[in-house]
Amino acid sequence: MSNATPRLTLELLLRFSPFDFLTPHYQQQALDSLQYVQRKAGTPLFKRGEKSLALYYLLEGKVGLGEEGTRKPMLGGSLEACHALNETQPQAQAVVALSDVTLFALERGLLERLLNWSQSADYGVVSLSMQAEEQQGHDDWLAKLLRSPLFGRLPPPHLHKLLARFEFIEVAGGEAVVRYGEPGEHFFVLKQGRAAVTLPSAYQQEPRQILQVGDFFGEEALVSGAVRSATVTMLEDGVLARLERELFVELVHPTLIPQISSEQLHRMTRLGQRQFLLLDVRLPMEYRLGHQAGSISLPVANLRTHAESLDRHTLYAVTPEGGIRSELAVHLLNQFGFEAYLLTDPPEQSPVAA
Repeated sequence: MSNATPRLTLELLLRFSPFDFLTPHYQQQALDSLQYVQRKAGTPLFKRGEKSLALYYLLEGKVGLGEEGTRKPMLGGSLEACHALNETQPQAQAVVALSDVTLFALERGLLERLLNWSQSADYGVVSLSMQAEEQQGHDDWLAKLLRSPLFGRLPPPHLHKLLARFEFIEVAGGEAVVRYGEPGEHFFVLKQGRAAVTLPSAYQQEPRQILQVGDFFGEEALVSGAVRSATVTMLEDGVLARLERELFVELVHPTLIPQISSEQLHRMTRLGQRQFLLLDVRLPMEYRLGHQAGSISLPVANLRTHAESLDRHTLYAVTPEGGIRSELAVHLLNQFGFEAYLLTDPPEQSPVAA
């Protein structure tokens, strides 16, 4: 098998089910989200009865379906191979690689969301955009918001409710929308204008972040219950879409923190041959008193400054001991472009003291 992993084109992806049911925008999003896996001949791919977070498709090679002695062969490129090898949950039959194989995979939850969006497009995304244009004029703030990881997980009914409850306010250039250290009461989306994110002068700060139309802010204080971690000041006159804390917590907060069990974590990384890392985001003192075996200490306050040193191909599981801090860390990591989950089950072993 070649060392170069094949990559699908959009045309080839549409030969697999159910990608042909997606609208063009979501077809491209699915293509960009695929992961590719290569396994050697003789490797067990799935066991009967197991569950997995991703759907895996045979791209190249030959696999056997069923138990040894009764296995049915399947070739990459065949009509049968247009369906996922692990379509049913729990897994209906064992699957083993009969030759060197190449698979591609997509998270089940993501595919379900893309199908949901596509099948309800007339009522979902299209009508959302039409409502925004009718109410506030034509711009692309909502389209950008819907493409974000934060809102991409929400079902259309939730988005309709959110849009109906957004309050649009005019703000002047130079006005501080939120201030460092104040309690958080609202979630904001920048509909018109630009804004700057700054910290107090006592901090050694990187160049200030500039927010553009469609960017959002204020969710961290609502996730963590803490005070505002930065000041956001308008650089010019603009318009903000504002959402009250209670509605944000009710509709948005549950989707911010994807969760994973230890069993799911090991299955996902075993089949995909991916590395994972356990992160303990409590203070170093708390970590030294006891932590899960194999976890490393990375306090949530240091995530921004240390994010560039993290490997983007690694899956990150945040241990739950930090409570709200663990939830905030998962949200921040996903916002930074990493794949992160909150580990749901308690440790199997007693905590280890440093």
